[in-house]
Amino acid sequence: MDIPQKQQSTNTDKCKDKDNATQKSINTQRSIVCNNLYDTAASLGKAEKRYDGASELLNDKKCLFVKTEDNYRRYRNLEMTTATKLLITNESLKSNMDTYKKWNTALGAALKDIAKKAKEVKTKFADLKDAAGKLDSAINDSCNCAQYKALTGKSRENCNCGEGGKQVIAACAQSEEILNDLVNMPKALASDIDTIFQSTADVAGIQLFSNLETLEPLEKTLSDQSKLFEAHINQVMKTRKTDLDKLQDDVVKQVQEVTKAVTDRHYQRSILEGYYDAARHLCCPPCDCVQVCESNYSPRLKGCSDAICNICDEVKDAFCCKPVNQEEEANC
Repeated sequence: MDIPQKQQSTNTDKCKDKDNATQKSINTQRSIVCNNLYDTAASLGKAEKRYDGASELLNDKKCLFVKTEDNYRRYRNLEMTTATKLLITNESLKSNMDTYKKWNTALGAALKDIAKKAKEVKTKFADLKDAAGKLDSAINDSCNCAQYKALTGKSRENCNCGEGGKQVIAACAQSEEILNDLVNMPKALASDIDTIFQSTADVAGIQLFSNLETLEPLEKTLSDQSKLFEAHINQVMKTRKTDLDKLQDDVVKQVQEVTKAVTDRHYQRSILEGYYDAARHLCCPPCDCVQVCESNYSPRLKGCSDAICNICDEVKDAFCCKPVNQEEEANC
């Protein structure tokens, strides 16, 4: 809608003001309407600028709200999943560590006891090995050739008792093998017990250096740091939630401002159009409803009355119900 400049004349060559009292009265009212038209045009400009600024600010606040909401959700999800799992895991680790410590203590005591008993057995086996050595010396002693031959029926290489001998009794039939076992088996057993003792010492040492009690300070450090991490996440989440609530209130208020601005803009536009149409009509009124007759005594304003009735019908159609039958039309 193009608003004419205030200093310009609203008349045209086709519509010239008449120099009479009626025209002067119309000019007075037209001047008021024109002034209102220009004032309303300025108010509409302000309303449009206010609406544009409020809409732009609303978009900025919406963007900030969305980003803050996304940030809040990240911390909230992190707190609900990772932080919670971390705390529960630490609790489980602490409980398991207590059990493992008891088992480890019992295992260490058992390994020490095994190593002690293996050492005792090794000492006994050393005595057995010494006894086997003494037995071997006795067997190889030439003074004992007769006894050896009597037990086994055989002579040693260093004996001069001759080959063969009397028949060995049944109880001593396995005496040679038994003597060999008594001489040689303790050597093998001594080697085995030495291996067993060394193995028990190695296992005890491994258990000592892999002591789970050394992990307890690490578990405590992990637990403390996890609690600090969870507390930090929780605090940030609460801060973001507070920011989010505040931004939500700001967005709601800005929506209200935009709604007021757009309503005011529509209102100013409707007022401007009303003043514009009124000013245009007063500047060059068509007055088509006035019927000019040849006789000065004939009614001339019947058409104006009919035009007003037509306006009334248009208002009824716009603001009232549309009857579908005569009864509804009567109630409308």
